[in-house]
Amino acid sequence: MTLDDNRRALSAAEGFDDIFEMVKAATERSLRLHRAGLTLVLGDIPNSVGAYHEMGSNAIVMNRNLLRIVEKVSRSRVKRNSYVFMILLHEYLHTLGYASDEQVRKLVAAISGDYLGKKHVAAEMAARPLDLFFPELGALSAFRDNGEYQTIRRFDSSSTSYIA
Repeated sequence: MTLDDNRRALSAAEGFDDIFEMVKAATERSLRLHRAGLTLVLGDIPNSVGAYHEMGSNAIVMNRNLLRIVEKVSRSRVKRNSYVFMILLHEYLHTLGYASDEQVRKLVAAISGDYLGKKHVAAEMAARPLDLFFPELGALSAFRDNGEYQTIRRFDSSSTSYIA
């Protein structure tokens, strides 16, 4: 697929599963690495953390509050999907064994730039502070939800041969 194809696909993606398939394709293309069988959980975690992966687990936990803020203030699907792509790519690299956040940030910028183009908003989000893209983030991030966690049912579906 070309950069234009990848950008169109990200713009058209309708959920976490579609975006995560692109994350895996981009990583496979750049690093020749792949991991299957991951779970996505949305949860109430500190707003200073976009997401996390506990080494050795099969779960990525994404900050539901920050995601809600991005969905609320973002005026385009491209921007929302780019945020999700960048966050999932960062945590996917952790699931592959990359422990250093500094190294992962550099890899996210390089992989995003290679897959979507260096000027694409996802690649720029990987290299620059998020409040440049979502200026309202600081004012709205004081809000916290009720502390519940939600497992996303359709995620990493290409790695499973059954319906969960």
